[in-house]
Amino acid sequence: MNRARFLIGIDVGGTFTDVLAYEPVQCRLLSAKVPSMPGAQWRGVLDALNELGIAAGDIRAFVHGTTIATNGLLERKGSVTALVTTEGFRDVLEIGKGRRLIGGLFELDWQRPAPIVPRDLRFEVPERTAADGTVLRSLKGFDAAPLAHALREAGVQTVAVAFVNSYVNAGNEEAVAHALRQLLPDVPVTTSAGLVRARGEFERASTAVLNAYLTPMMAEYLDRLHAELSSKGVTAPVNIMGSNGGAMTLAEAARRVSGTFLSGPVGGVNGAVQVARMLALEDVITLDMGGTSTDVALVHRLEPRMSYDNQVDAYPLQMPQLDIHAIGAGGGSIVWVGQDGMLQIGPRSAGALPGPACYGRGGTEPTISDANLLLGRLPADHPLSGGLNLRMDLAEQAFREAAQRVGETDVHQLAARALQVATAKMAGAVREVSVHRGFDPRDFVLVGYGGAGPMHVFEVAQELAIATVVVPRFPGHLSALGQMLADLRHDTVRVWGGRLSQLQASALNEQVEAMRAQAGAQLQRDGMPPERQLHAFGLDMRYRGQSFTLQIPYEPAPDWSAVRAAFDRRHGKTFGYATRDTDVEIVNVRLVSLGLVDKPQLRFTHESEGDPRYDSRPVWFDGWMDCGLYDRERMPAGFSFNGPAVVTEAGGTSVVPPGWDVRVHESGAMVCKHTSPGQV
Repeated sequence: MNRARFLIGIDVGGTFTDVLAYEPVQCRLLSAKVPSMPGAQWRGVLDALNELGIAAGDIRAFVHGTTIATNGLLERKGSVTALVTTEGFRDVLEIGKGRRLIGGLFELDWQRPAPIVPRDLRFEVPERTAADGTVLRSLKGFDAAPLAHALREAGVQTVAVAFVNSYVNAGNEEAVAHALRQLLPDVPVTTSAGLVRARGEFERASTAVLNAYLTPMMAEYLDRLHAELSSKGVTAPVNIMGSNGGAMTLAEAARRVSGTFLSGPVGGVNGAVQVARMLALEDVITLDMGGTSTDVALVHRLEPRMSYDNQVDAYPLQMPQLDIHAIGAGGGSIVWVGQDGMLQIGPRSAGALPGPACYGRGGTEPTISDANLLLGRLPADHPLSGGLNLRMDLAEQAFREAAQRVGETDVHQLAARALQVATAKMAGAVREVSVHRGFDPRDFVLVGYGGAGPMHVFEVAQELAIATVVVPRFPGHLSALGQMLADLRHDTVRVWGGRLSQLQASALNEQVEAMRAQAGAQLQRDGMPPERQLHAFGLDMRYRGQSFTLQIPYEPAPDWSAVRAAFDRRHGKTFGYATRDTDVEIVNVRLVSLGLVDKPQLRFTHESEGDPRYDSRPVWFDGWMDCGLYDRERMPAGFSFNGPAVVTEAGGTSVVPPGWDVRVHESGAMVCKHTSPGQV
């Protein structure tokens, strides 16, 4: 008899660690949710596995989403880092672009954060490479010993090497990095060109510094995780979710830490794409609300939008990642009163410990979860998943103290106002990824998931006049599902400067094939043979004289007139015009290389028999209403009901306001439509 072989996805959030296990033979899905362990994420991972009771030998594949990189940067817990750069470019981190970064444009008291590498830990090397790749000052005969000695004496723990124009010729950069690795074998060395081969001296240097700063922390965590899993008998390959929507090996994650900043949220987007595919939807906006934050992304024609020029905590990052907009609004977000007397939500969170006041673990400040409990949206008479009993008295006490500060006498009115503020913040995040990108949110379906997403997604939809909402099965574990289904992925970029009218197609094809061969070899080293590889090219293009680009799909030896026409159409749709008489430039060639993993055929069924509606209770919707209570596990495909309703399931609660019709799809997802779309 064959043993069950589970696919495991584990998402470590700021508040909870979610695990989802899928056994493809019998199509079994098992889920668990445990508190995250700040500073020891691996403990939460092990606790989640223990909660499921799956034997180590029964695990076939393991994908893990982690917040190590993000937390390490936000908390400034990285290692002592040095920057080695071209002579004359020591101050590139301060000079930057010569303007304030996004985030401080409209704040009069905003100050640029201090560089991660202080000036006394930045070292210059007498080298120079021209913009066309010509080496003007070679490092032949360069003695790296004095540099290594200075780094050792300064107590440097990790090094970033970023030379001018190394994106087109990395010879000098690689030579210095090789020498330092020989002289300082215990010090990790990151090269800018080893991460990304794109223009932008400041951005590449910043990316290399971020990567170097966090490498020791990530390597230590991955080593500990691998050791702990191995000690439990886990022999299956362990991969880490990347910011680009694909997975990476442990070795790759340790080398490219800067590619993991969105490790957790991208899993949810991947899961939402899978759900959209099962529902025959192409255009969706994802709303992932957890205990600490809400993450929003736009998926157009089943493709999540990508971003290549990013920013993490005001530091530029050139690594490719999904275009996800995050705000500090989660179930644990603290409700507070500003100096102007206005009610505010987040970004500070109560986290898992002590958590919201209603958790009874020592938290005293009011949170979104406390507001939901006060308004009848969460149960006060039975525990949540994980055995947590919510304390109504503690929630009331927390909001009573806040009410006194704003002169409110009714804690329920104040709780309702807090949820309205949270809804407005989340609606603003949706506008950021849709309206600000040239899309109308009313043309999309809003997918709500995360532990708290289904409680708020309907009101966000109403705020934006979105007529259809989807709540997937296992909404609290959708990120873990997306991680479980993720292919291995490598992104490659090479600069290509030249006009389309003067293109040397043979030279471009030669470059393309070289990129494909290099990426294919890397995937083979990752255990993916050629028959399990998929390669897709794109061209970053722009009208001559523009500074921004649009990416157009590319196949070797294409019809170039069709490529030009596709660019004009894309430009017209994005910016409202196309200038067909102006020449077009190719700026970059990009390659996405996938190592295809086995995709299980997901079939969701209801887990228990009986009437899905099991009770009712008063719930606040612009006042108290009698609200039906439904058990998600008892809902077969085709089951339908109307709001107001509260739907409970392991890992999540859905709050359906009046005016919404709900039908359960054969995938297990709830497809919800507003009864008066024109009045949403």
